[in-house]
Amino acid sequence: MDEKNKNAVEIYDEIAEDYAKNYDSIDGEEDLIFLNTFLSHVPRGSYLVDIGCGTGFSAEWLVQKGMKVEGCDLSSRMIGIAKKNYPAIRFSIADMRIFKPLQDADAVWAGYSMFHFDQIDFEQTIENIKIWLKSGGILGLVMQEGEGKVDVPEPFLPGRNIYIHLYAEDELKKIVARHGFEIVDFKRRSAQHPNEFTYNKILLVGKLK
Repeated sequence: MDEKNKNAVEIYDEIAEDYAKNYDSIDGEEDLIFLNTFLSHVPRGSYLVDIGCGTGFSAEWLVQKGMKVEGCDLSSRMIGIAKKNYPAIRFSIADMRIFKPLQDADAVWAGYSMFHFDQIDFEQTIENIKIWLKSGGILGLVMQEGEGKVDVPEPFLPGRNIYIHLYAEDELKKIVARHGFEIVDFKRRSAQHPNEFTYNKILLVGKLK
């Protein structure tokens, strides 16, 4: 794990409680648009993996929508909160670049979790997902829109910066397509929550060929 990734994990460990208090439910229109768009491509009852699941609120929402879900995250404190709040869901402390779920998955939700990687690690994660995502499986990916690499203040932790790799729409589509996914949906929204990073958020939904 390089210093950027280590710093991100340390920050998420430190802010876990505040993060959970601010994002303990999915009720904002902006979140629902992204998740409902993703789920429109995933049949009810599918086995779904939430990578970078944080405190588990998205995984729980997906379960309520009829999905079978497991989640992973590198932040031990985030996973601790997820296990406490949603004990019926399997959560693991794991690096998504090498993570392997209990069984092959029908879909993957990577919401707001992969933009802390350099591009090489981002692409490595996509390749790892392909090992256990079924043919025709769905990838839901949310990234921060822009160009280049930035170190920005962490909204929940004044005085600490965190690394973000920004992607333009065309760039992100080309990367995902290059790894064998057909782009089947795309959405964009602006930052709405006061504790969000200020960049536009882009949802890309891909289908593994």
